[in-house]
Amino acid sequence: MFTWLKKHFIPHEGNEHRPHILRGYNIRNLIIIVIFLEIITFLLPTLTHLNTAGNMAAVLPAVLSNLTNEKRQSQDLQTLTVNPILNKAAEMKAEDMSAKGYFAHTSPEGKTPWYWLEQVGYQYQYAGENLAINFSDSKDVATAWMSSSSHKSNIIKENYTEIGTGIATGIYEGYETIFVTQIYANPLKETIGQIESTSKEIKTNNEELINVLGAETVITTENTQDILISPAENASFWQKLIASPRNTTNIFLYIIFGIIVLALFLYVIFIKMKNHHLGLITNGLVVLAIIGVIFITNYYLSHHNMVITQSLDF
Repeated sequence: MFTWLKKHFIPHEGNEHRPHILRGYNIRNLIIIVIFLEIITFLLPTLTHLNTAGNMAAVLPAVLSNLTNEKRQSQDLQTLTVNPILNKAAEMKAEDMSAKGYFAHTSPEGKTPWYWLEQVGYQYQYAGENLAINFSDSKDVATAWMSSSSHKSNIIKENYTEIGTGIATGIYEGYETIFVTQIYANPLKETIGQIESTSKEIKTNNEELINVLGAETVITTENTQDILISPAENASFWQKLIASPRNTTNIFLYIIFGIIVLALFLYVIFIKMKNHHLGLITNGLVVLAIIGVIFITNYYLSHHNMVITQSLDF
């Protein structure tokens, strides 16, 4: 291992004082790797909205809920419990925005955020809602919310004990985009909205829980059709990576950037200025420049249209 590191990073007689990592063929390979990672981990998920297709539609809400809890933990606050009933309410709100092409806490018909809580039979003491649109990275959404004082106040509010997140894809102002809704709440009664593992019937005000089958709950209300509630799921490590394409790409780019910086540093340290091979230094600087351009481009693509509306609590 040491021999390999010496050969590739440290100039000496054995490698003709030309570290292999900075030689042309290795630099070309690194550039190919950088471009490949950019296409696979960022451009394809971002530009084609792969993170809303298939199973990914269930991944993103779990990731966003985890990120919100990480923000709360950073403020020394108790984490929020992911409630499948709140997930469904948030999903219904996101789908309503996507279907009707609006982006606001109140729908064009005047449906307020608590309307969706009523539809799933969730009774609350406190509740709040954060919205976002035109994003391609889960971490960017969480960061944007925490950078806004009103959205941050919802995330770190001590009154809340539960959370639900929903996403939907639709057209907004002529462009296909992703709508995200996150609801925070404290239930009026701890028993309301609980999912049981065995079949039974529960009656509450204007609501009947008519069937519970294993991990799925069906709710029927007076005003709505049957609502299928799926169990909350925790985001895995790989799901977190996939749902945050820009930040995942940055991790790989940081590693490559650090490798080249280390190689250049060792080269300058071990070789006197008059003996420098300028071509090797140029090779390293080219890679650093390409990575720098990708960093800036990815940030622009992820943020230039992203919007978070005024947060709301009620």
